[in-house]
Amino acid sequence: MKIFKLVILAVSAKHNNYCVAGVDIDSGKWIRPISERTELEEAVPLEDLKYPDGSCVELLDVVEIKFSDRSVDNPIQPENFFYNQKYFWQKVGRVTLQEVIDKRGYDLRDKIFYNNERSIFGVDVEKISARESLLLLPVDNLFIAVEQDKEHKKFFADFDYRGKKYFRFSVGDRAVRKKYETSGAGKYFFEESASVVFSITNPFHANYQCYKMLAQIF
Repeated sequence: MKIFKLVILAVSAKHNNYCVAGVDIDSGKWIRPISERTELEEAVPLEDLKYPDGSCVELLDVVEIKFSDRSVDNPIQPENFFYNQKYFWQKVGRVTLQEVIDKRGYDLRDKIFYNNERSIFGVDVEKISARESLLLLPVDNLFIAVEQDKEHKKFFADFDYRGKKYFRFSVGDRAVRKKYETSGAGKYFFEESASVVFSITNPFHANYQCYKMLAQIF
């Protein structure tokens, strides 16, 4: 059994559950805790995000998590680890985002997940030796776009990163989605500058595309 203390940097929407990610407080490496329950499709249910006292995991909590020795072997998301569901997650502290940035910095890359588009074929990701599916990056001129189809709203982001404009990245940040859930279709200015946790999805079966998303916006 492995034990890590993670600074929680993302608790985003995934189906009707949560996608959780954090950095190991000692090494600064990304870890995405996932459930061993196959029906959850590597998400985390709300009941597993509760501490022994009934309160819930929050952003920037320092959380001690016990992990299974079972390997995930996800070719797209190497940061995925099965947590041991026999044990509660334990809150052991709090930090600020600035403390995280001061200690480990941003994950600055020339491109966001290998190209300048909003998605990439899974087969192309699998050819990359140094794969990664989580990044903490600074962005500018952040806009949130709301689209309405017959059944529900969809949320996307346009922004600048290192002098290049990016368009229509999915937004998984639950607070941002809630903020605009009653807004009409359109494009809304959000922040001049922000720190963002980016994630890349597993391939969708229809087109085997991995989509890039803003999992958490600070």
